[in-house]
Amino acid sequence: MSRTKSTLKTTRGDSAAKRGKTAPLVIGLVLVVAVAVVVGVIIVRSTRARGRIAISPIPVVTDSVQDSLDAFRGKVVILDFWATWCGPCRMEIPGFITLQNKYREQGLEVVGISIDPIAPRGNPAGAPAVAPFMKDNGINYTILMVNNPAALRGYDVSKGIPTTYVIDRDGKVVRTYVGARPMSVFETDINSLL
Repeated sequence: MSRTKSTLKTTRGDSAAKRGKTAPLVIGLVLVVAVAVVVGVIIVRSTRARGRIAISPIPVVTDSVQDSLDAFRGKVVILDFWATWCGPCRMEIPGFITLQNKYREQGLEVVGISIDPIAPRGNPAGAPAVAPFMKDNGINYTILMVNNPAALRGYDVSKGIPTTYVIDRDGKVVRTYVGARPMSVFETDINSLL
């Protein structure tokens, strides 16, 4: 009888030991599957998101305008170099807001590059002026800020601001404007590229 109890205890012990060894494997497998599902969802969402780029309600600092524009490949881009203290720049902004609303679904992205941090004027001056300006003016497009002149590499703003580049879906600059232009000028460019 004691032999049967001993065998029974050993069998139960072996069964518990096997469960103890397989439990981590099952948990590991479940975690691998969960991670695969999450990664799949992220990939699908990022693929869909390429059709529509999220716009930050606050300015985003960039170390390279050129590198930042990679996110907009496949879009027609109006790239506007501006500052909060620049009168002609301020005059163009309502037109850019209108164009963003009108053509975004067709593949337009307006991107403003604030030079306020490297050319501060006014009160508040520099980077602290940009976010309140965006909010007060209802800017509905991406605003990037440059903290050093090297971030402007590839784009000449030495003749003044606003300087605006119209960029095609392949990332090629097709038009450059120095000084304020009416919205109709940009709309003509956009319509030829969309």
